[in-house]
Amino acid sequence: MAADDIARLSADVLVIGSGAAGMSAAIAADEAGASVLIVDRSLIGRGGATVMAQMTVAVALGDEVPDHWQSHLADTIAAGRGLCDERLAAILCENGPDAIRRLDHWHVGWARHEDGRIRQAHAPGHDRPRCAYVDFLSTGPAVSRTLRGQVQRQSRIRRIGDICITDLAVVDRAAAGAVGFSVSDGRKVAIEA
Repeated sequence: MAADDIARLSADVLVIGSGAAGMSAAIAADEAGASVLIVDRSLIGRGGATVMAQMTVAVALGDEVPDHWQSHLADTIAAGRGLCDERLAAILCENGPDAIRRLDHWHVGWARHEDGRIRQAHAPGHDRPRCAYVDFLSTGPAVSRTLRGQVQRQSRIRRIGDICITDLAVVDRAAAGAVGFSVSDGRKVAIEA
């Protein structure tokens, strides 16, 4: 294949994968003023684990009973039995309530009590009711749909599905892009970011 048969793309920030983490990263990069390219081997916002998740999202909202992110972290570390990266778990637990409130602002559709508080169920591994949900079968799809809608509203976020990334491009020990191919026609893709 000749060098001119390679599709060349560029952006300030490349996000690989469009589950909840990828779409959230793309939104954050856009809000920071970056041009963003999000690629996925599936359709944007319809692949990955998030859309398959059914049940609940653990978060120390405190809407059901008093709670704090540090209590959530303690439960997370205990349930992880030494497998958790405590620094990353702390970031997740501390920032989780704001992320859930933001999704609420975007109308994800959290289940609610009659007085408007977000419902939280008690799940294994938690010392109190901490798990928010849309309903017990549609939480992941609702989160994906909500984030996909937000990604689509941002003009600096370009979205390309059917791209399989096979390797990262590294320059001076720092990621500088990625390479892969188009799933539909096999054409090589090089992305600078």
